[in-house]
Amino acid sequence: MKGIIFDLDGTLLDTVPDLLWSINASLAEMGLDPITDVKLKSFIGDGARNLVKRCLGENASEKRIDKLLSVYGRIYSENLTVRTGKFEGLDNVLSFLSDKGILLSVLSNKPDSQTKIIIEHYFPEIPFVSVMGKTDGMPLKPDPFSALLTAEKMGIAPCDTVFIGDSPVDFQTASNAGMKCISVLWGYREKKDFESLPQTVFAKKPSDLLCLLKDL
Repeated sequence: MKGIIFDLDGTLLDTVPDLLWSINASLAEMGLDPITDVKLKSFIGDGARNLVKRCLGENASEKRIDKLLSVYGRIYSENLTVRTGKFEGLDNVLSFLSDKGILLSVLSNKPDSQTKIIIEHYFPEIPFVSVMGKTDGMPLKPDPFSALLTAEKMGIAPCDTVFIGDSPVDFQTASNAGMKCISVLWGYREKKDFESLPQTVFAKKPSDLLCLLKDL
């Protein structure tokens, strides 16, 4: 193992407080009912458009999706780093890995500009090789394109790269890219959410990563 790609939401940061506030403010602006944090956690992971589509439910016409996506994009961009918090102990893990010469990167289905702002705000001291979010023309995870591009930027073969994320989407991304994977359980999914997938390696807390990575 020479390099690690981290997911963002639910893996590096607890972004739900800002996401929930922003989506509910957006729904309110359109005269719609709010959603709960439980629903939000089940909605996120594969892009903002899918998030707002799920929030609209049976009202999800393309016109309404486009409208809510526009409102949400504006409001969330103004609230990226207001309520979001770090997962305890992860700073130390990232610093330790970096000091050991392990190359680190971030890959999210969140829009690229938002991803870069958030990472720079919360982890200015971590020398991530690549920080990448969704850009026009680039397929979302679990398509392997962005993961393979990230490994290329790090100069590391996919087989020497570990993908760390909190959702089945991250596991599928790693599998599709020919990478190893660690699924974290401090994020927005439970172990049962992975039951339909081939067996993965689970980390219950950030400090578990250091032991698990030794075997990959």
